[in-house]
Amino acid sequence: MKPENCQRIICHNPFEWFEIHPDGQVFACCPAWLKRSLGNLLTDDLDDIWNGTTARDLRRSIHDSSFRHCNRRRCPRLVNGTAPVGKLGELEKGVFRDVFEAKQTRLPWGPQKLNLCYDRSCNLACSSCRSGFYAASDEEQFRADYLSDRVRRELAPHARQLIISGTGDPFASSSYRRLLEEFVPREYPHLESIHLHSNGLLWDSAAWQSMQAAQPFVRTAEISIDAASAEIYSLNRGGDFDLLLDNLTFLARLPIAITLSFVVQQNNYREMADFVSLAQGFDFAVYFSQLVNWGTFRREEFLRRAVHLPDHPEHAAFCSVLGEVAKQERVDVGNLQSVLNR
Repeated sequence: MKPENCQRIICHNPFEWFEIHPDGQVFACCPAWLKRSLGNLLTDDLDDIWNGTTARDLRRSIHDSSFRHCNRRRCPRLVNGTAPVGKLGELEKGVFRDVFEAKQTRLPWGPQKLNLCYDRSCNLACSSCRSGFYAASDEEQFRADYLSDRVRRELAPHARQLIISGTGDPFASSSYRRLLEEFVPREYPHLESIHLHSNGLLWDSAAWQSMQAAQPFVRTAEISIDAASAEIYSLNRGGDFDLLLDNLTFLARLPIAITLSFVVQQNNYREMADFVSLAQGFDFAVYFSQLVNWGTFRREEFLRRAVHLPDHPEHAAFCSVLGEVAKQERVDVGNLQSVLNR
């Protein structure tokens, strides 16, 4: 390989990521960072999605290093150069590296990382995510069950990682719980891990015991909290902080690498250091991220909360706090790194 090719920046996601949304739309990355849909799993054949025109164009934009479809400002991996973004020369020799060296856009493998985002059902109504409580209607439940069925029949044979859930909560959704409780390992012959993203309030001992066949595959988890005190937790999430702490105590005993996550805004940035201490007490990692307006805030309200923006009146104080927590071990400041870079 030529030396210049070794230094070429690549991203794995369009070559392995398959994110499914409630309307059936499929994305090769978080749509906040890469908006183009690959197709629709409710109506399209799998190969027409995975190796279709859009998917191949996205891969071409990685091969030519333009990343022209990506949001370079919002994507924390492009900002920081962290996985799945990296240098071509760092890839191990094998079929995956061969595809990048040959700049192939039609892949000889199927989707390998399945991010299930097709049921938004959740037991909380966090303002950073949604404007109210959400439970799937009968029609939405039917669609979610259909998508789960396609996951088991068509996608499971290819999957190396199963991620539940990019939206909603895996223990609040009947579709996701059924996938976990009725998990059959032989349907996932290449599966290496399951990643659960939860608010933690429903993930207790009983929930864990209900999914025994899936347990050996649950290697990592993210628990979204956004606070280090009961007062701020109530403001941002409306949940029972004491129950959360009880469940975190239970989860700390499991053989799972757990990260506590925190969406930073004006009412909680002063708790960032305490949040790191909270996570360290359980031997968990920490992930901080920018507040994003998913349509839940009026513009004025968002600007009042968005302390990461340089024009915010408390931005300087926030930067001071951010600079200190970023020095701590096992702390990932995600797309807030761009604030420090400025």
